[in-house]
Amino acid sequence: MRHKGFYRKLTGLLGVIVIAAGCSSAVTPVPATSSAVTPVPATSSAVTPVPATSAVPLNGKTITWATISGFYTDIATSLAADYTAKTGTKVNVVQIDLQSMYDKETLDMAGATGAYDIVTWNLSWLGQWAGAKWLAPLTDYVAKNKDALQLGDISPALMQTDSWQGVQYGLPYYTFTQGMFYRCDLFENATEKANFQAKYGYALDIPTTYQQMADQAQFFRRKPGDTLAGKPVTKDFYGIGLMDGRVNNIFDEANMVAWPMGADVINDDGTPGVTSQKYEDALNLIYKKMLPYAPPGSLSAGYDFVASQFNTGLIAETGPFYLDQWANMVKVETQVPGAEACVAPHPGTGETWSGTFSMGVEANSKNVADAEDFLGYLTSPDAQMKFALAGGSTPRTSILTNRTLVDQHRDTMGAFPTLAFILNDAQNRWYTNFIWVPQAAKIYNDAPQYFSAAASGQESISDAMNAFAKDITSYCGGPCTIDNQGITKPDPNAKEPTFDRSLQVRKP
Repeated sequence: MRHKGFYRKLTGLLGVIVIAAGCSSAVTPVPATSSAVTPVPATSSAVTPVPATSAVPLNGKTITWATISGFYTDIATSLAADYTAKTGTKVNVVQIDLQSMYDKETLDMAGATGAYDIVTWNLSWLGQWAGAKWLAPLTDYVAKNKDALQLGDISPALMQTDSWQGVQYGLPYYTFTQGMFYRCDLFENATEKANFQAKYGYALDIPTTYQQMADQAQFFRRKPGDTLAGKPVTKDFYGIGLMDGRVNNIFDEANMVAWPMGADVINDDGTPGVTSQKYEDALNLIYKKMLPYAPPGSLSAGYDFVASQFNTGLIAETGPFYLDQWANMVKVETQVPGAEACVAPHPGTGETWSGTFSMGVEANSKNVADAEDFLGYLTSPDAQMKFALAGGSTPRTSILTNRTLVDQHRDTMGAFPTLAFILNDAQNRWYTNFIWVPQAAKIYNDAPQYFSAAASGQESISDAMNAFAKDITSYCGGPCTIDNQGITKPDPNAKEPTFDRSLQVRKP
């Protein structure tokens, strides 16, 4: 659900890959994330240039796409130019900072100005927009173009977030689904493993519970004069990186811990769930047992701060985190001698934010057919392949699971196989009442103030969540209505799968 800044270093790569456009669809079928979302991915010199596309004359048509500013949209803008060269239709890309994008798009649609043909959203905004009939249904377009769109190649966990009351309103083009990152060179160090076993009574490994993550956060906190992996520590080293500033990331982080513990923002009867004991237990784990072992500044931190902590060698692991950040995280290997970055599911695996940035057509658009055509192009297998080669976190399973391709581009695609594993589990186990509440956007946008107050100690966890619950009830006018028609709730007894370590793309 998320981010603002993103990679800023791919200009040269984009010139080679995207503007030259035209990757073969013969690549064997595979974000972002989340969640995205990413400052500066490492670029790969191994990326194969693709042949240029022949331009056709402009046909006088123009469509306008409102979207989030940042790395992934820089790539998509280049793909828009490729689309113009193919069709003659000009695409006017309006890039908007995430902090103001919801407000600007909502005002335009509510005013029925038709300024935008295509709008972009994250999954907490759809209920309000679709419920207000501000979006054009894609039902007929998808039915007519199902062979070209190949929507079966996109995780059902992502696809379902673009439907409302059984109607498809959008298509995902970027995923910021969450997992976690950790320093496998530290976790696999014999001395550290022996010391952890002696202190906690179980093996140091990828955490399968958040209590284990809290133990690891405490264990890896080191001060100058201590040793880490047999080497003296000359400056403070911290156990974990957390996103506990007054930004939307803090709400994403909280829910990632709460869901595997059986808690949710909205109960099945529509009442707020944030005052439940399970939800408060989750926040207690984060703010009382993990946060003390995170670097100073964590109370004002978002995802970009944590990425910087990791890639400069300041922390041993992240809390729940956006996997589209891989290209930032892996830079620790060039900045810290002997370091190796690894990616894994968070404790809970598929009980994650199956996050996407999605695109849909505004109901008041005067160019619906052309807007749909561009939507289909940008989310198509060929365009998504170009997007992934340039560093974008694609939602297409065929690209995520193409191990030959991923191994060739570890610096930008190294998280893809693990991301595919998480999404596969998410289609069976992830569900939250929250995103099916029409007031979800309001709840999501206002949540940070309450979680920040709890994290900082400005208010107790209980008082902060009681205040949040009161406002949720006010937003909904009583118990919230859960519009989850057509959505199959997962089996509550479905077991978490065992993570296959061979999916990790290890350092050469």
